[in-house]
Amino acid sequence: MDQTCRHTQNPDARPVAWQRACHQCDLLLTRAHAPVGQRLLCPRCGASLHRNMDRSVAHTAALSLCGLLLFIPTASLPLLEFSLFSFGAENTLMNGVQALFAEGYIWLASIVLFCSVLAPLGKFLLLGFICWGSGWLSMAGPVARALRWYHHLQEWGMLDVYMLGILVALVKMSDLGRMSVEPGLYCFVAMMVVASATSVSFDAETVWARLARRQAEAEAARRRREEDVV
Repeated sequence: MDQTCRHTQNPDARPVAWQRACHQCDLLLTRAHAPVGQRLLCPRCGASLHRNMDRSVAHTAALSLCGLLLFIPTASLPLLEFSLFSFGAENTLMNGVQALFAEGYIWLASIVLFCSVLAPLGKFLLLGFICWGSGWLSMAGPVARALRWYHHLQEWGMLDVYMLGILVALVKMSDLGRMSVEPGLYCFVAMMVVASATSVSFDAETVWARLARRQAEAEAARRRREEDVV
């Protein structure tokens, strides 16, 4: 990506290097990309500023597809089964939301639905679209909007909080009756691990650099066509 910018009102001004502040110590540093497979560290506090993983886009796309496939059994299969004497009930990902809606807790049910279902699903869909669209220059605008939506959703996908609630239920209700783990819980744990791995592997700067390369290739091809015409 271009590391400099020019002032629009004064074309004779010198290029000004982009700078960013370290998220730990606020040291202003000239923006740069780490080499592939390495990390960019702050010289003052040693915080990791940028980690350029090898084949970050391909890994993120594969993990996003895996998360989408795991979401189907997670949402449809039961997570836990509770039985007391002759009474038994199965808990799925949507049962708790439906119970809250039935009891009239509209806002609470909406928040649980968004944080435990819609936000994780939206993150997987957005990351898959970003990884696919970054290979096409014509998709630069939609990819940029998808990146903004992803950063908004990133803080709302709370699968770990939902998992904590399941563990609390296992501990608290195990003395009241028989609690058994169902296949949906294993899929849920796998989806939670995949979601964490996706967040680690995804690098927005790699996506911007990929779009910049596509733009440079398109401009080079256009110049070659103009030279051929002349």
